Amino acid sequence: MALADRRAVVTGALAGAATLAAPSILRAQSPTVLNLSSWLPSASLITKNLFVPWANDINALTEGRVVVELLPKPLGPPPAHQGLVQSGEADLVYSLHGYTQDAFLRARVGQFSFLGDAYSASHAFSKVYGKLLKADEEHEQMTLLGLFQHGPGVLMLKDKTIADPNDYQGLRIRTSGGYIASLIEDLGATNVPMSPVAVREALVNGEIDGVAFPYEAGPAFNVMDQITFVSEVPGGYYNATWFLAVSEQAASKIDPSDLASIQRYSHETVHVLAAKAFDYADYLAHEDFVQRGVPIERTSPALTDHIKKLAAAYEQEWSSRLAEGGYDGERALAYTRRIAGAK
Repeated sequence: MALADRRAVVTGALAGAATLAAPSILRAQSPTVLNLSSWLPSASLITKNLFVPWANDINALTEGRVVVELLPKPLGPPPAHQGLVQSGEADLVYSLHGYTQDAFLRARVGQFSFLGDAYSASHAFSKVYGKLLKADEEHEQMTLLGLFQHGPGVLMLKDKTIADPNDYQGLRIRTSGGYIASLIEDLGATNVPMSPVAVREALVNGEIDGVAFPYEAGPAFNVMDQITFVSEVPGGYYNATWFLAVSEQAASKIDPSDLASIQRYSHETVHVLAAKAFDYADYLAHEDFVQRGVPIERTSPALTDHIKKLAAAYEQEWSSRLAEGGYDGERALAYTRRIAGAK
């Protein structure tokens, strides 16, 4: 074959190879970008140690075919995020089940009092609610990626203290809703629902006397300098359960094999990252309160028993409602506490 003919053959082969390679190159250059509507402050330890690492892991897991980016501003207030992901307005969200309590009845297994520290409780909740109580069924119009909890909730008060049941009377306490809102009112305080980002201003202006928060939320929402007293109960006054989900519209844009990998990896990893992130953030915030000289007092045995009696009524009512759907809530809650090492 003449040199000119060989050149023509090689040139044609290279052109054909380039044509065949073009789609894969194009895919590599045009990843599916999913925006996470993130409402926690970007400087929050939870953002840095949970959502940023998870996003990086998804990018690496899919070799760049799926890229998760945290939006600099959320698409709406925290309670709106369930609706945002269900409508497809947001690709990815995280939110609290307590914002829309009736939609997530089984999730309450992780919201009661006395459930233990963030690390243990998050693992227990993910296992019991995620698998035994079939969490997927309650997360309608979205694809569930992860379940987790923050640390045990405390009451952070301004110019108030708690030593006995009478001290709750008349307190105005911001809560995230759900179980803790009801428990606070049973204790004699007034529940004041509001976004966590509004708490600082409400404390400064005297609109509320305190807030039901985990320790990490103190610095996250810049209220440390407003708090003069912290009340604890063993294992928490309450807990808040969270979910991470992708919209069905966004999920449909992801290659099925990549989506399956993302779901599998996220279910195995999100609650672990959350447990570490919240537990670490709680520790640092607790130490910050100590350094500031803010009194941190655990409820007395008598007051703890008083709270347990009030809490038990909600646990029983919840178990009865679950029984109507064929679930044993009492056993599920006992198992959760056993896994978490709570009493």
